[in-house]
Amino acid sequence: MLADAPALAIALHSNADLDCVGSAAALALFFGNGRLMSPGGVSHLGKRLLAALDMDFEQDIEIGQEEIVVLVDASGPSSLGYGLPDLEPHRTVILDHHPRSADALPGTALIDEEANSTCEIVWQVLGMSPEIGRRTGLALASGILADTGHLRRGGPGTLDALSGILAASGMDLEDVATLLESAEDQDISRRMARLKGAQRLKFHRTGDWLVAVSEVGAFEGAVCHGLIGLGADVSLVGSQKEDDFRITGRGTARTLAAGVHLGDIMSSVADEIGGQGGGHDGAAGLSGTGEAEAMLDICARNVLDVLRGTARH
Repeated sequence: MLADAPALAIALHSNADLDCVGSAAALALFFGNGRLMSPGGVSHLGKRLLAALDMDFEQDIEIGQEEIVVLVDASGPSSLGYGLPDLEPHRTVILDHHPRSADALPGTALIDEEANSTCEIVWQVLGMSPEIGRRTGLALASGILADTGHLRRGGPGTLDALSGILAASGMDLEDVATLLESAEDQDISRRMARLKGAQRLKFHRTGDWLVAVSEVGAFEGAVCHGLIGLGADVSLVGSQKEDDFRITGRGTARTLAAGVHLGDIMSSVADEIGGQGGGHDGAAGLSGTGEAEAMLDICARNVLDVLRGTARH
């Protein structure tokens, strides 16, 4: 633990991805006095990273009087996917690489829209320390590689950050790649979910754009990726648990360039139905009470409204 390090209560967005989980874990590990809060859950790969780091997250939001609250990869309730109690601005910090949301919380904001991941911003917060330990390095490198599509979207700043992190932690890319390797080829349940998703899919077309929708019982994210692999530009996959539904969406780089922002779409729909929704431009989620099929149709119509009349390059 760093001397005089403040106690950190680190808030993760719903269905926290590797960039979000890696950012939060790196802060907690480096400063040695932090805990992760994620009432909206953590993604499959996020859980794998936490298991590799021997860490866990709390589902309850409880903030101590002396704790600094840190939002990672989000700036307010819409991007978190849930609300927080009233926070004092001088004890609130926002670390994000997305544009500041309209409902962003007041506090110290370190937002760099030029960064390709929040983990790159956290690396700066850690002072680009020459020694960070392998666990902290694994957390940061995993987040960077995941959010940049294994560096397909990485610029010079991303490469500099990743190089520094690997050097400071004594790792190489192979150490990180093992974690990022998909478990879908080994896990029979996930493979079956992808096949069921393909079997049940429907798709909408506008111009040269294809938006695929499907319903499964679990592993919505894995099914989304599978439908993108089959040729969809945007995939929306829902699941129904009694009266509650959950929708997961994924979009390709082409759709994002055309103006699709799935996080904004999910947040807007959530506001209309009284649910919870938000996320990134290319990966987002929506949950609430209602029929998954109806919610899929609403989300698909919103996506199609953005794509209609635009060219697919």
